[in-house]
Amino acid sequence: MIAYVIDIEPLEFHINSLYPPIEPFFSDTLAVSPQHSLYVERSGKKGGHPIIFLHGGPGSQVRAAHRRYFDPEFFDIVLFDQRGCGQSLPAGETQDNNTLALVGDINTIREALDIQGRMSLFGGSWGSTLALVYALHHPERVAAMVLRGIFLASADEISWFTQGVARFAPQAWKQLTDGMGDDLIDAYYRAVFDADEHSASEAARRWTVFEMQIMSIGTQVPGADPLPAPQASLALLNRARVQLHFLKNQSFLADTSLLDAAKTIQAPTTIVHGELDFVCPPITAWRLNQCLPNSRLRMVNNAGHGGLSEQLAPALREEVDALRDRLLNQ
Repeated sequence: MIAYVIDIEPLEFHINSLYPPIEPFFSDTLAVSPQHSLYVERSGKKGGHPIIFLHGGPGSQVRAAHRRYFDPEFFDIVLFDQRGCGQSLPAGETQDNNTLALVGDINTIREALDIQGRMSLFGGSWGSTLALVYALHHPERVAAMVLRGIFLASADEISWFTQGVARFAPQAWKQLTDGMGDDLIDAYYRAVFDADEHSASEAARRWTVFEMQIMSIGTQVPGADPLPAPQASLALLNRARVQLHFLKNQSFLADTSLLDAAKTIQAPTTIVHGELDFVCPPITAWRLNQCLPNSRLRMVNNAGHGGLSEQLAPALREEVDALRDRLLNQ
């Protein structure tokens, strides 16, 4: 089970340390297959250094706040919703939706936006997985990467979330597993694709509530109100359907060890990870740093998984600024 790779940010962001809000100078829907069209936007500096933001999930989406990690006077900032996600169409579609298709979509976006030469990648959680897979297939196109909340789709990570995390959140885990049997992926996959949309939406809500609870372990502000549980909705259902489609198919990486494959990636890479990340355990980031030749690991105190949290947001901006400075000095 790989449920924890979805990004579910708190409703209140701690992003005063990020760049001021900006609007895209370009946004459109780009056809990438006979069935799928992606929402794509571009902001920042026209002709600047291209950096592509890869959102989490699978099944999540980009937000306006995600533009704010990047210096708009230097970066050509490209955000897009992956197949079936966010504003991409059809929403929640799983047919012809897999990891290599997403790698191909990045190249289609490059061509459509006339991005020449090498670009940088910024990926969090599942987005870090996708960035690594892209760098393996197209090393000549990647100048550098900034990765957060590392997920490598390994058996150890899957075992952690299906069993290990229960030691720290037994009540949340009991609520997730109650009545669902031993194979949670299969059970929730069947549940969210149930013909009864009400039942399917409720299953998606249960799935999401668990993820939110795990994300908040150890990072709640004392005295703050707990995060409200989301209501069942079509948007939540579409996200869960895309995510469980990938989980059911082992992220389409069953024959690939990203940890071993990372040894061949030469692109300079900064890894930022929260020390209290119960969603993607820090050991995975440490192992990646040991294998990735040109990588640096920054562990952030008192930080969990959410990239827009009070602790991680400023650390990520600092590392993207450091990337800017290195590129300027090349």
